[in-house]
Amino acid sequence: MAKKSLIYLVYNDLVSAVSGIGKKTFLDRPKNGTEELANFVVVDIPTELRGRVKGDFNFTVDCYGTISVFCKAKTDSTPNITMQSELTQKVLDVFPINSKHITASSPSVLMQGEDGYGYHVTQITFKLRTKLNAREV
Repeated sequence: MAKKSLIYLVYNDLVSAVSGIGKKTFLDRPKNGTEELANFVVVDIPTELRGRVKGDFNFTVDCYGTISVFCKAKTDSTPNITMQSELTQKVLDVFPINSKHITASSPSVLMQGEDGYGYHVTQITFKLRTKLNAREV
């Protein structure tokens, strides 16, 4: 059996951690679909690499990921705050995520408002680290 790529393993661990929280879990925001979803979760790693100097030559690189919670607005176009709060708390409750391949920690919540498609979005940003033995699968 072929080994899975590191990227596959990282996404798989994150999706596994949040599966079942929303009606569906995606790796990218679906632009359209055949079914109307009351809510869904999107896992993404829009990483920004920043070197932080330590001493003369050593440095660390920070990697961040996001888990976005999308909830359909009420019929009067107002946010469904109860559903948004419950799903966001369920995502926060899985932290820290510690698997064989990754450690995800330090979640931070950002409320983003309406996305233009009838959903209200809350984004949970977190620090992501792969483990040294992550490729040994």
